[in-house]
Amino acid sequence: MTRQESYRIVIEAEIRSRMLYEALAKSFANDETDSVFHELIIYEKAHEDKVRAAFAVEFPDEELKLMSTFKLEMPGVNLSDPKEVLEFAISREELANSIYLSMAAETKDEGIKAMMLQFAEEETKHKTLLLAEIQRLQGAFQWYDPSELNGMMED
Repeated sequence: MTRQESYRIVIEAEIRSRMLYEALAKSFANDETDSVFHELIIYEKAHEDKVRAAFAVEFPDEELKLMSTFKLEMPGVNLSDPKEVLEFAISREELANSIYLSMAAETKDEGIKAMMLQFAEEETKHKTLLLAEIQRLQGAFQWYDPSELNGMMED
């Protein structure tokens, strides 16, 4: 895979992830969940914009060729199961993380490398947000009381 293809793939992945979070924000009728997805939408758009700018720096004389239309595809995902949909979103964040790490390893430009590593780390944080949302949906936060652990942990 060429560097240009890597850029194309990661930008298209960011666009699809943003589309997914826009759909999820509409699907979940909960203000707390809605704010999580809106936060992720902002991050995905920022990543897309910065990666486009990095492409322009690395390949100033080339046009970035993206798909002409984007369709949100979730093959094999039961759309009526919120946990399954969120797990699919997590898999997208894991994919983006691995692509950013790969691009960081392949670039010679230290600025682009630092940005790609930062994005990889941010994708891991996105995954953590989604995992927390799954736990919240499953009620894990409703029964957990950390005060019950006082005095049981060693310093």
